[in-house]
Amino acid sequence: MAKCLYCQEKAGWFKSVCKDCQSMLDVIGGLGPSFSFRDMLDALMATQASNEKIEKFLEADIKGQGSIRDLITARMTNELARTVGQPTDTDAEKVRRIREEEKKRPKIALKPGEVDPFRR
Repeated sequence: MAKCLYCQEKAGWFKSVCKDCQSMLDVIGGLGPSFSFRDMLDALMATQASNEKIEKFLEADIKGQGSIRDLITARMTNELARTVGQPTDTDAEKVRRIREEEKKRPKIALKPGEVDPFRR
């Protein structure tokens, strides 16, 4: 039995995507070209998929160019930048690199009321 490309659970014979992940793909495809992250999460939660499976689905990096969450974040960033008249070329790969760099950044012990100097 094959594993799902998105959640790594059983997909079925000769299938690359399980039933839940396929329904989530269909939901995202049906949202149209411009949607908010909240709209997407509401639509995904309306499917039969569990919260854990939704998280796995959003974190799936099928092509090694960033997860579904990264793709959506890049699209939303570009839309916002264009709306305020700023040039932009953010893609899922850039979002993934920023996310990974953030994980590697050392955590600074802050006293109550102090602000992290690396945060903008």
